Amino acid sequence: MNQISSQQRKLVYLIVIVLLLAPIVYFGAPGNGKDEDSGGKLSQLRSKYDLGETSLGNVDPASATMNLVLLGLRGIASNMLWSEAVEQKSQKDWAGLRATVDSIVLLQPHFKQVWEFQGWNLAYNVSAEWDGVADRYEWVKEGAKFMMKGSERNYKYPELYWESGRILGQKIGRADEKLFFRRFFLDDPNREGGGPDPDINPDGKDNYLAAKDWFQKANDIELQPGVTQSRLARVLFRSYPVRSQIDYANTFQEEGKFEEIERIREAWEVASTELRENWGSERFMTPAGAIVLEANDEILEAIIHEEGDRVSLEQKHEWVNRRQNMANYRYWRLLCRVESEAETIEAHRNLFLGKRAFIDRQDTYEAERLLTEGMKTMEKILGEWPELKQEDNFREECLKSVVIWRGCKQAQGEEIPADFPLKSLWDSYPGEAQEYSDLFRSLYGG
Repeated sequence: MNQISSQQRKLVYLIVIVLLLAPIVYFGAPGNGKDEDSGGKLSQLRSKYDLGETSLGNVDPASATMNLVLLGLRGIASNMLWSEAVEQKSQKDWAGLRATVDSIVLLQPHFKQVWEFQGWNLAYNVSAEWDGVADRYEWVKEGAKFMMKGSERNYKYPELYWESGRILGQKIGRADEKLFFRRFFLDDPNREGGGPDPDINPDGKDNYLAAKDWFQKANDIELQPGVTQSRLARVLFRSYPVRSQIDYANTFQEEGKFEEIERIREAWEVASTELRENWGSERFMTPAGAIVLEANDEILEAIIHEEGDRVSLEQKHEWVNRRQNMANYRYWRLLCRVESEAETIEAHRNLFLGKRAFIDRQDTYEAERLLTEGMKTMEKILGEWPELKQEDNFREECLKSVVIWRGCKQAQGEEIPADFPLKSLWDSYPGEAQEYSDLFRSLYGG
């Protein structure tokens, strides 16, 4: 009887053990790391919400860092690797730096600051250490790729998408080497066979339009429930897709691409439409409730009624004005409107060709003729929209054109007339006019 009882007890123990193991297996079975539905329930939840850290990184197995990893001290190990990366940068050990950075993100793939810091470091700091322009561009690409990889790994951080757009737009489009970088973005000198690098420009777009896509991704992510961004005030953060379109439209003028006027007008018209219908029509919260930048009384009254008539129309207008000032919205709207006009494009063209006639060929008569035509049109434009005097790029273009026009007159032995196109602008900004005149004399004498 006792023997039977003992066997029964063992059987009961076995059944209990199996019953206890079943939920452990069900909930805790590891997944394969590729399929979201593989493994147990906990593994599936880790995959679904991107919570798992399954890699130990490319860490030397004999190093002190690996000892920390095996003890579960990933954060301390990552800090040690970060210090190592800083040292490698100072020693210009680029291969070692790349490997160390890869190890950091394998250990802590959800540490947003690592992606931001190292992406920026590669694109801006490491690239500046190289002499060759093509080599600098290669490291700018590495920074962009790193940031893009971070955004894919951390799809709930809109800041990483935004930073990817900033590298493609501002670093490639506004660096001292921008003429080379913009050309390399479409025809990569470091790629066998040329053409764009598919990892950062799969569609072969202009860098500003590619940046626009990334800024739009950042905006789309920011709209998801429970997602926020800490980079900028929201009204500014959401402006970047249309501002990239404006930057793209500006390149035609800056680079003297006036052959296809319709393409220029189309670029500005797209910017104008997207500014008013996308960014300008979004709702932004204020202490007075929701407002839109492209507001009129009808729109604001509808919002007031929807919100229960808690504030007055005057309060709404006050906050619309504040947000427009913060985002410089009225200026961007005016710029898009003015630049899409055919006469503005023609004025830019005449001023650009006039400068080239003087600088490239020393043809003072042709330069004077073209500059005079452009200056007359610019004076007319400023008469219609005097707010443009406050715009730095517009004012700089006009004042520099006057300086070269005056240089043409002096080279021909003529006196500067008492009155000339854009004289009121010239007289309104004597400091800038003098600065550009001094620069002209240092380059060309006179």
